[in-house]
Amino acid sequence: MNRTRTCFLVTIACVALLSAACKSEVDDKSAASVSEPAPSASTAPPSPPAGVPAAVIAASSRIEFVGAKVTRDHKGGFREFSGSVFWVDGKASSLLFEIDMSSIFTDTEKLTGHLKTPDFFDVATYPKATFSSTSIAEMPSGDSSGATHTISGILTMHGVDKAISFPVTVTSDATGVGATAEFTINRQDWGISYRGAADDLIKDEVLIRLDMKFPPPPSPPVAPVPAG
Repeated sequence: MNRTRTCFLVTIACVALLSAACKSEVDDKSAASVSEPAPSASTAPPSPPAGVPAAVIAASSRIEFVGAKVTRDHKGGFREFSGSVFWVDGKASSLLFEIDMSSIFTDTEKLTGHLKTPDFFDVATYPKATFSSTSIAEMPSGDSSGATHTISGILTMHGVDKAISFPVTVTSDATGVGATAEFTINRQDWGISYRGAADDLIKDEVLIRLDMKFPPPPSPPVAPVPAG
């Protein structure tokens, strides 16, 4: 009886420890809206964005992610990216971004190398990921999410185009304009389907974290003072 009781208690303890270890930072995070792009969005040649361009301040910006297996999370990001916001009348009218997929990094050197292979991003075949916005809309007043805008556009990654929308929080001060976002995407939507080890499967959801900094919008021209 004592041996049975001991085994039972050990089993309960192991289950409790495993449950705690499996809690992921990806869990319970809001997902971006992802769909097939409109035919015109994928076939029409891109037109130059309207407005005054301002390049992202890369040294003050981050593109990061959290991926999860059954047993643990892995954090990473991309060191090399470029992009611009286009200002029209002091407001952001569009965004263009490009990520160098070979600049990926993670918390494990072996994983970083594996993510570059055909099992995942296949950076030799698909060296770039791009995002081109189709709309930047202000959130309704009183929105409970805390976000100020919704950005929609086409994310091209791993040779796949998807329409995506996600909330963004925009702030501004004398140094420029900041934009932060946190949302999940399903890697299967972009054809990244490697399952992982049989006893340590990889979750489909990946948490994306964006923290961008841009120069302030240009000041409106000063109207000339009429001659007296």
